[in-house]
Amino acid sequence: MWRLIIKYAVFLFAILSLLKFIEFQFFSYKITLGLYLGIIATLFLFAGFLISYVFSLKINHSGTSSNLITIDENKLAEFSPREQQVLNLLCHGYTNKKIASCLNISTNTVKTHLSKLFEKLGVNNRTQALSQAKLLNIIS
Repeated sequence: MWRLIIKYAVFLFAILSLLKFIEFQFFSYKITLGLYLGIIATLFLFAGFLISYVFSLKINHSGTSSNLITIDENKLAEFSPREQQVLNLLCHGYTNKKIASCLNISTNTVKTHLSKLFEKLGVNNRTQALSQAKLLNIIS
């Protein structure tokens, strides 16, 4: 931890020293205002690229399969394929009418599938069903 703190302290000291040197050059009339602003803008541009590169490396390394939700296929197999489709559309926020039109079935059939889903999940409504499905790793 101390090595990281010292590394950042040295880096910030170097950047601050460079900025102060450029400021001194500007106020001693050795460089113009346009060149001064151009140098500052370029430094911040490269700092932005460096920071985004470092953070993208951290995201790529931390985005391994351990952070991804794996669907439990055994629990999912307890549901019929049509119930799985209804659950998938349900988790996207579709209404009964929209689910029926997507699956080319009647709204009464959707209600039947939902009641079977609710029964298998041990819940009473859509919100509880989605919450329980996420807890059981049936949906991601």
